[in-house]
Amino acid sequence: MQAALGLGPLLAKIVGPAYDIVGFDPRGTGASILAAKCFDTASWSTFSQSEIWSLESKEDLAYALARDEIVAAKCAESLAGTGKQEASGTLEEWGGGRFMNTPAVATDILRIVQALGQDKLNWVGVSYGTVLGATFASMYPDNVGLMVIDGVADASFWYEANVLDAIQDADNVSGAFFELCARAGKTVCPIAETTARKAAERVDRIFATVKARPIAVSPHVNGYNNVTYDVLQAFFRAQMYETATGFPEFAAVLAAVEARNTTALYEFGANDPETALPFIFGGDQALQAISCSDFPYLSNTTLDQAWGWVRDATRTSEYAGSIISRIGKIECIPWKMRAAKRFAGTIGAKKISGKLLVASNVYDPITPLAHARRIQKRFPTDSSALLIQNTIGHCALLNLGSCVAQTIGTFFQAGVLPKSGTVCEPDELPFVGAVTKGIKSKI
Repeated sequence: MQAALGLGPLLAKIVGPAYDIVGFDPRGTGASILAAKCFDTASWSTFSQSEIWSLESKEDLAYALARDEIVAAKCAESLAGTGKQEASGTLEEWGGGRFMNTPAVATDILRIVQALGQDKLNWVGVSYGTVLGATFASMYPDNVGLMVIDGVADASFWYEANVLDAIQDADNVSGAFFELCARAGKTVCPIAETTARKAAERVDRIFATVKARPIAVSPHVNGYNNVTYDVLQAFFRAQMYETATGFPEFAAVLAAVEARNTTALYEFGANDPETALPFIFGGDQALQAISCSDFPYLSNTTLDQAWGWVRDATRTSEYAGSIISRIGKIECIPWKMRAAKRFAGTIGAKKISGKLLVASNVYDPITPLAHARRIQKRFPTDSSALLIQNTIGHCALLNLGSCVAQTIGTFFQAGVLPKSGTVCEPDELPFVGAVTKGIKSKI
């Protein structure tokens, strides 16, 4: 529902007056019943203050796993049920957490469509919504209307818990930050240097100073906090999502860290791990409830095996690797609550009743273009197409240019797919503003 509220006005303009925008909270999220809130608000607020995201050592990993054991135990207590599974039983007895996985939600979507008196789903799904969309199209190919999935996570890799492949382009996004900052200059990007390499070296020095000596800041809502290497790295990864606003904000934070300007850091909220991450990672445990139910059973993983995942992820992405290995996989190791029924099919379909438009930016920090290419090829070539936006950030719609808006509008208003592989140039780039050509890339 939050995505519909945020993107709804924009989508309404793009798709035109023939459509109503309908959002919903997938099982476990938002206002759904049963929501995956395993802590009361005060307890979670306190518990989250000692969170760790960037795993720099095996000791960090052991600490993170200990925290994840607490979360898993609390969620099992709240969501796993009592073992009583009778027709007259309650949701609490059956265990709502056992029914929060993606295939169950895909069936919910079908029921919503049918309740609206329709038999075809018209869908815009971004990020995790692409896993939902691809799963729905695979399970119910005869109920596909016009579907857009944007910022595509390869659902086959999702069900295998393959997070390493998801961050293959993350450092291309961070590289664009250094390049565009250097191109714009210090009047626009306060930590700019004459070249992208020198800008990257300056950022490395800033990170190193925070690692050596965290910065104490003013009292926050939950008490005193520090700007640490961990928090700064998490903040950088978050700013890779909507880069038009995220890149300038991160540059300003870096300048404040370099100057050890505690007032500015408090105003930016960089001292608070909850605000240093995208909204899906805060406030509840829905991410674990859904992903850990979708993923294979990981509870037999040893500490050495998990540390191997972290090392591999860090080699893949300097800035996102250790964080995404934690929130995308490692936190599921202590999770013993199993889905009543896992996805056992194949992502893709030989035929669908409608059309599928798959969209991606050239460089996305968490859903690479390669995933979009693979998903599009799993559906019929006469009823699917790939649309590429030549920019950086997570999802084309969250970093929207007029070409993408017009293409998606034509798709929904006339049912016309673009030529597969169509490349849209952005209207502007972070720091440098209006452009006629996007980033330097090899498509």
